[in-house]
Amino acid sequence: MAPSLRICTLLLAFTTIFASSALVLAWDQAVLSSETPSEQALLDYSWIQKLGAVGDSYAAGLGAGKRLDWSCSRYDHSYPALLHSSLFLGANPYRSFQFLACSGATSEEVVAKQISALDDDLDIVTVSAGGNDVGLSIIMNHCIYQFFMSNQDACENALSETWSKIENELPGNLTTLLEALKPKVSKRNGTIYYTGYARFFGTDDNTCDSITWAVWSPGSEAAKQYLTLGRRKTMNAMVDAVNKRIKDAVEKAGDHVVFVDYDDYVAENKGRYCEAGVMEPAPNRLGLYFYEWKTVDTGDNTTALSRAGDDVPKGSFESEIAEWTNRTHQEHPDWKFGPEDDEKIVLGAGKERSSEIIGDTVSWLLPDFWKRVFHLRPAGHLLIANLVLDKITETSAKLAEARVLEEEVFLIDA
Repeated sequence: MAPSLRICTLLLAFTTIFASSALVLAWDQAVLSSETPSEQALLDYSWIQKLGAVGDSYAAGLGAGKRLDWSCSRYDHSYPALLHSSLFLGANPYRSFQFLACSGATSEEVVAKQISALDDDLDIVTVSAGGNDVGLSIIMNHCIYQFFMSNQDACENALSETWSKIENELPGNLTTLLEALKPKVSKRNGTIYYTGYARFFGTDDNTCDSITWAVWSPGSEAAKQYLTLGRRKTMNAMVDAVNKRIKDAVEKAGDHVVFVDYDDYVAENKGRYCEAGVMEPAPNRLGLYFYEWKTVDTGDNTTALSRAGDDVPKGSFESEIAEWTNRTHQEHPDWKFGPEDDEKIVLGAGKERSSEIIGDTVSWLLPDFWKRVFHLRPAGHLLIANLVLDKITETSAKLAEARVLEEEVFLIDA
């Protein structure tokens, strides 16, 4: 089965077994085992001895599966962790894996704190970065959830500032990151796989035009933002622009850097918010690739997610939500938290904090469901892992062809 057909088959499976990442992984294992012997020869990944992963919360897999660490919010269903698993690159006791991606990291922080810590002579490195450079989380605050209820102009100002950063700052940041990362990969077969982002919203109808996800009431009704068609198109255009800058930087970086674009797959499978005919919120809609508040994955501890858990590390994606929420709560203690038509919550209810956590933190008062909003669910990471594996398989095929040529030359010489 050709890699591209394998991915299409896997995506078709999502429509029936999307709700269970365990079943999706089982399906993927079955697909892998269906390869013919000649095709399996091209799927030899034993040459990958050193694997690295750097980037932001999308690379860390915020919220997807089980948490692997606290300070950077890395999760075991992130696409880098899936790639390292036996289901993808195969069991290899000699393969090292440096999983350094960290929630909230900008490209500058990826260079300074993550790339600098990578080993040399890596065979594969995955990276996701750029969204934090341009303030996409700030747009999420001012234009969608309004964790800090600012004035009516705040959203437009945030959009304008992000456009400016995309045009003027992001290209240089991406080039700097890739120039720092390229020396870390093997000069022979080492490859960097740069994953982009996906548009968050469907734009086929105006069903969502009357929907607001503003979280405070009474708040200021006049300042509440709505998921209008025009606003959704604008935010999608920003994701497109970020992906375009990443693709341009990758093309300039040379043959050892590959752009992995999963956006069209998410769109084709109707995996975004506000898809046609969907009345939001619909946190557990079959096929949804992104977390909403109250999204439940198979295996989730809903009791834990429904309470305010550990405080969050400063500088993380979650800390921005916490800081905005805490500021509003301090300024307006009489306001109630909860999106429109949702049950209002008591901030800090059932709060727990691990005694083992140390360091700079921000007080977290919301149900833990909120820590992962606007991030990919496990099936989204599975999609990216498959697309990266598809690219890696192309390299494996080239290596297999090279081995055949070497053997033919040896036989001729003999």
